Amino acid sequence: MQSYKTLLLTLILALNHNLTIGQNPKHEMRGIWVATVKNLDWPSKPGLTPQQQRKEADRILMHIKELGFNSVFLQVRPSSDALYKSPIEPWTKYLTGTQGDGPRPFYDPLKYWIDKAHSMGIELHAWINPFRVGFTPFEELDRRHPLLKHPDWIVNYGDRLYLDPGIPEVHNYINRIITDITRRYDIDGIHLDDYFYPYPVKGVEFPDSLTQAIYRDKTRFVTIDDWRRDNVNKIVTLLHTTIKSIKPWVSFGISPFGVWRNASDDPNGSDTEAGTTTYDGLYGDALAWMINGLVDYIAPQIYWYMDHPAASFSTLAQWWNDNSNNTPVYTGIGIYKINQDRSGWESPDEVPQQLRLCRELPDIKGNIFFRYSFLKTDLYGLQDTLRNNFYSTIALTPPVKSTVTEEPLSIKRVKASRKKLKWKTDKEEKEKIKWFIIYSYPEGEEFNPYSGKQILAVTPPDANSFLLFTKKGSKINYRISAVDKFGNEGDISKEVRAK
Repeated sequence: MQSYKTLLLTLILALNHNLTIGQNPKHEMRGIWVATVKNLDWPSKPGLTPQQQRKEADRILMHIKELGFNSVFLQVRPSSDALYKSPIEPWTKYLTGTQGDGPRPFYDPLKYWIDKAHSMGIELHAWINPFRVGFTPFEELDRRHPLLKHPDWIVNYGDRLYLDPGIPEVHNYINRIITDITRRYDIDGIHLDDYFYPYPVKGVEFPDSLTQAIYRDKTRFVTIDDWRRDNVNKIVTLLHTTIKSIKPWVSFGISPFGVWRNASDDPNGSDTEAGTTTYDGLYGDALAWMINGLVDYIAPQIYWYMDHPAASFSTLAQWWNDNSNNTPVYTGIGIYKINQDRSGWESPDEVPQQLRLCRELPDIKGNIFFRYSFLKTDLYGLQDTLRNNFYSTIALTPPVKSTVTEEPLSIKRVKASRKKLKWKTDKEEKEKIKWFIIYSYPEGEEFNPYSGKQILAVTPPDANSFLLFTKKGSKINYRISAVDKFGNEGDISKEVRAK
């Protein structure tokens, strides 16, 4: 028999569930990481034909669209190699099985993912691992791989190889890669994960003593830790400046380890007892990035359950919200732990609780789930919960902040029949458009542009019509608006009714 306290908690959670699910946010990050390293998510194995690879990509995108996601974070540079046709680095072996060999017959996987995602109203963010070189020094490498071209840049730490973050030439090299991707591809964002300096190996010092001797100014950096953090801050600053100078609407975000610092080490830290922190262990000062406006969002990997004794999701979500400095926070949620015999993840309400808490915190603007393959497994009904509750209405991603002020986009003419909705925009505005939003609501219902409840669809910028299936005699009103590349919605059209 349930105790009174347990029963009361259940009733409170149920009430809270009904209140928050009913919010239907119009803007919310609903992202999923798709890992390509070691063929974790896509492609399912090396050596698939291009047609098979495309079919797998299609299935992933259709699946997440059906569940209500609006963004994919696709790993396009897993180990100093490329999932796209790069003039700088070799093709990744996770496509064909051999590093340096591209798809045959040729196609560009990144371009395919972008075009397909955009056709479905889904954003595509290029996920970059900046410093990882490989998992073993005995891999068969293409002649263009940095291990062969620049062996003096490489360090061996633990059982993996890394580019040394303390070498300025390494920063310039990574910046060339980001420049190339940003210029040539219609991406929505550049996304860095948690690997800057690698996670500490107990009792093993990171082997950068030679780099320190050459580049560390001991008058500026008394400690090695401060010097390493400065190296990371420099690359973050450089990439932010580069991206914004090329395409200011492309979002730049980072997904750090979920604990910045423990309060026992820093009064500004969280009430946690994490063994490793992003500040002290990985030399990533996420707090400084937010304070200095170097990222468009932060996506901390809070892969613990709600009441974890050392690092609870609830404590950390509140901390990132309170310390965001008005930077949008997208919490990373560890769905890979569900139904894996992990203590604390036995409840079907664990992830729903996390999502409800995030919607209550004003600077948390959404979530990113790690990672796609786990959506194909039994997650205690999470897929149905997303489809029918949390993601039952369409949401757009939060707009990217901009110093550019432009006139809002507008729709010139809208016509509706029972079978089709048509519209027109000015030719000079076409290249500025990211999406069209189509609203639908029955006659007699007040139009509400602040909720996602009345959004019928999000279409790509090359669309000028939308198929309808309006029953004869139905009195349905429609409106349309255009969204610019920064994510700002323009003027909403006058309502029209299907005739």
